[in-house]
Amino acid sequence: MKRTLILIALLVVTSLTAVAQLQGGVTTQELRELVKPGNKVFVVFDDKTGDFDEKAEYIVEFLTQDARWKVVESLKEADFVLYVEGHSGRSQHSITSKTYYMTPTVRRKDGTDVWTGETVYDWANLSNGFKAVKSVSWRLVRSLRKGLEKELGEDRILLSV
Repeated sequence: MKRTLILIALLVVTSLTAVAQLQGGVTTQELRELVKPGNKVFVVFDDKTGDFDEKAEYIVEFLTQDARWKVVESLKEADFVLYVEGHSGRSQHSITSKTYYMTPTVRRKDGTDVWTGETVYDWANLSNGFKAVKSVSWRLVRSLRKGLEKELGEDRILLSV
């Protein structure tokens, strides 16, 4: 009986998490169509703290290297929008430097949210060459890819060749 209750609780939590990520009555099929390989993406970076010198520069670089989507420079050309919210602050991870946070959201061209990924973060340290914004941008693109693959349940389709 106890195991059954735990299993039911896990199923409920998993269902609520899936519902929370897909927003506004969006279906998995709509998300799949928006982010399918070959589509065009317009990147919008919202710097909430004004601390990002590079803004979306590294995100665009890593998306271009990934080659799943074509990054375009105007909203009119795009199939969907990648909205990235960024902010920085002090954290327990680094006493001497800021920690940079980024959260990706897939949006329709009209600005309505479709799916929001996990927030990623990094701080300047030896392992990233003291380039925290570059490192967190790379983490964002990697997390975006993995999050969409998990959401869509189609790892083989979204993997780059």
